[in-house]
Amino acid sequence: MIDKLSERDKRFLMVGAAAIIIYVFIQFVFKPFTTSQARLDGNIESKIEFIKKYYEILNQKPYYDAKSGTNKAIATRLGERFLDEKQAGLAAASLQKIIEELARQAGVNIDRARIEKTKPLGGLLAVPVEITIRSDLKSLSQLLHRIENHKKFLVVENLVSYRVNNRVNKPGAENLKSSLLVLGFVRDLSPEAVKKT
Repeated sequence: MIDKLSERDKRFLMVGAAAIIIYVFIQFVFKPFTTSQARLDGNIESKIEFIKKYYEILNQKPYYDAKSGTNKAIATRLGERFLDEKQAGLAAASLQKIIEELARQAGVNIDRARIEKTKPLGGLLAVPVEITIRSDLKSLSQLLHRIENHKKFLVVENLVSYRVNNRVNKPGAENLKSSLLVLGFVRDLSPEAVKKT
């Protein structure tokens, strides 16, 4: 049957067969090879990128070590701001002693001091002490300043102050009676510390 074809048809048929062979070669040999090569190149690139990121992180280790040291120093300084005692009763007694010392420094007379019930506040234990004092306005403001700026973290939660009759009628002399509720904080919420005082 091929013998009966003319030369022109034989050439046309050979060109068509060559085109089919080239098409099949491109589709089933060349394209899969280039696709797999591109996939391999992509995998190699992603692994190289991963290794680069890994070494960048490793090279930042001194930075993170320095940050860790800074965080430990901050944690130590914050630990110093809380009352040292872990039990609520001892912490309240320590807070009362601090307040009495601050009142003495400010020239304020304490009439009464009373330890209130402790209350947990967001991971901390608030230890309240209520004091009743007699003072003038300047001494009261000095006491408040000393409480708020103490090295321990102390907060005046409640302040009620009123003027009382002055036996000596000096102009400009104020005689105030004030009630302050001062909070100190304990960091540990151990079962013994949570017990009510």
